[in-house]
Amino acid sequence: MLHPLSTYYYAMFSPTALLLPYAQATANQQSQALHCLQARLQRHFPTLPERSFIRTLAECEPALLLTGTQVSLAHPELTQLVQYLGNAPELPVLDPPLYGWSALELAQYMLHTNELVVSALTELACTLNIRCGPHLGALLRRLARPYPLAEQVVQAQLWGLPGSPRLPLGIPGGGPAPGSLVVEHLLQRLIS
Repeated sequence: MLHPLSTYYYAMFSPTALLLPYAQATANQQSQALHCLQARLQRHFPTLPERSFIRTLAECEPALLLTGTQVSLAHPELTQLVQYLGNAPELPVLDPPLYGWSALELAQYMLHTNELVVSALTELACTLNIRCGPHLGALLRRLARPYPLAEQVVQAQLWGLPGSPRLPLGIPGGGPAPGSLVVEHLLQRLIS
C-alpha cells in the first residue's frame, strides 16, 4: 500500500467506491489499473515503455478504487506513483536538475527556519542564563546548520522575471550565518 490513510480518504470522499489492494486484484483489474495509469501519466512520461508502468504497479501495489466494474487510482496514490516513475532508471537524469515550485517553497522554508533559529540562538544566549538538555540541543544544532540542497534549489531560480516566485515574507537574515563559528560558539554556550 502506498497511502496509509487510504481507507479514511476514500470513505470521506467517495462513499460508493470500494478499495481493493492491488495484490488481490484480478488480472483484468490489474490491466485496467495499468491502462488508467498510462492514460493519466503518458503525457508526463512519453518515453517510458509500458514495462516501467507495469513494474511500478507491481512494486508499489497501490490501492485500486472500484466503482462498479471500473478500476481507477485515487489522487494520493497517483501522486505517489508519479514520484516513483519520476525516478525510473529509463528516464535520463537531468543535469542540472529540475526543481519545481513545491521544492522551491520547501527550500525557502528551510532556509528561513535556519535564519530564525540562528537569531533565536543569539537571543537565548544573550538574555537567558540556561543550559539546554540533549534533545533541545540536538534540535537547535540541527536547525542552525545550513542545508546545501535548499540553497541549491533557491539559487537555481530566476528571481527578476515576470512570473518568478516571490521571496518569502518574514524576518530574513540580520544575524550570524547558519553554520558559522559564531553560531557554533552560541550553541556551545547553550548546550550542556
